[in-house]
Amino acid sequence: MKTETPVQRLISQLSQSAIKDYTTLLENFDFDAIDFKSFESWSDKRYTRNCIYKDEQFEVLLLCWRAGQQTSIHGHDGEDCWVYMLEGEITEVFYLMDADRYLREDRSHKIKPKQLTFMNDKLGYHKLSASDQCDSVSLHIYAKPIEECLSFDFTEQCFVKRKLFYDTHQDVMSNPLVRNIH
Repeated sequence: MKTETPVQRLISQLSQSAIKDYTTLLENFDFDAIDFKSFESWSDKRYTRNCIYKDEQFEVLLLCWRAGQQTSIHGHDGEDCWVYMLEGEITEVFYLMDADRYLREDRSHKIKPKQLTFMNDKLGYHKLSASDQCDSVSLHIYAKPIEECLSFDFTEQCFVKRKLFYDTHQDVMSNPLVRNIH
């Protein structure tokens, strides 16, 4: 039976690592050892953002996507973002602002289970879309936490600041037995 101990180990390793080392850490972490079911929440209206852990250095979120749900085209408020695909499939579409200040699609790729991607504002903007064929679950690590981001408003044809929120918030490190890990 899987326990939350591997989740706590992930948090501890992130806490003890420099941001520049997160990619290597995440590429080598055994995510199969984690039972993410207890962190899931679902909505038929939109994807959900479920906070597993947050401090001043980083936050770890589990996003749950019904088939076909998607984000807006958005930035990351100057922070770094890693996405690890747990279940299902997501298409990531990258966008750039051209010289005339028009947003244009640059490239896209599919993110499948056990794949890790990286994004930040230096790479432009992106949109994530869950497969139309199945529900999907992805793990997102933001360094530092993102309170708000630029989101493209198609009606106004410009980016607007959007405050972000969690659908659920569980702090896996608040358990008294593991409080001293980091």
